[in-house]
Amino acid sequence: MSNTELYALIIIFLVSIGTYGLRLSGLLLSGKISNEGKIRIFLDYLPPTLLLSFVTPVVLKEGFAGIVAFFFIAVCMYKTKNIFLSMIIGIVTIAISRNFL
Repeated sequence: MSNTELYALIIIFLVSIGTYGLRLSGLLLSGKISNEGKIRIFLDYLPPTLLLSFVTPVVLKEGFAGIVAFFFIAVCMYKTKNIFLSMIIGIVTIAISRNFL
């Protein structure tokens, strides 16, 4: 095994320890956070914010079709509050735009 391969394995091992350390610390500290007031409001808004940070680059990469699909998804989520239906509408919108526009 060359030095480069050994260094790569060491880096992968250390990163995995760091990743699981962060996850474990989050689990251990989550019981100590109070679920009242501003903290509760912040925690309620956190999942949609993370989802938006993952979705926005993909929408912008798709261009106009992605923006149209995002609009349909947002309207569907606002009206029905059904995640599965919104996901299906987004997939169908992108499929139609890729094949017919």
